[in-house]
Amino acid sequence: MYVVSIRYPRKNGKEFDFGHWAEVHMPLGIATFKKANGIAPKRVMVQHETFGMDGESESTDAYITVWLLFDTRKGLDGFMKLHNDKVASAELSDDFDNYAPLPPHISLGQLRIFENMNDVLEKGNALLNN
Repeated sequence: MYVVSIRYPRKNGKEFDFGHWAEVHMPLGIATFKKANGIAPKRVMVQHETFGMDGESESTDAYITVWLLFDTRKGLDGFMKLHNDKVASAELSDDFDNYAPLPPHISLGQLRIFENMNDVLEKGNALLNN
């Protein structure tokens, strides 16, 4: 599986409009991506209402983190293509100031999901007992 990770950094004293992002920007982005590339992410996952280890939102560095999941590398290539095409992504860029105080940090790569926790625990317990 392949993933685009998008983190919206926090700026002290500024708000992030999650409602606008979820109801306008994200659907607009997915539709724009599909129009430009002929595919869409398999899944979108979002971590929001974030807070740090002290329980305070101000102590974490991002408002939200978004993961766009794709079955193939074609999704990552399409994201780079769209992101670097200022004409195709103009409507998305124009919407940015409506919800975020700073531009996002973006990274692309492969995603590995460890689903069998029994195997992970068994290996961890073996390491603890050595």
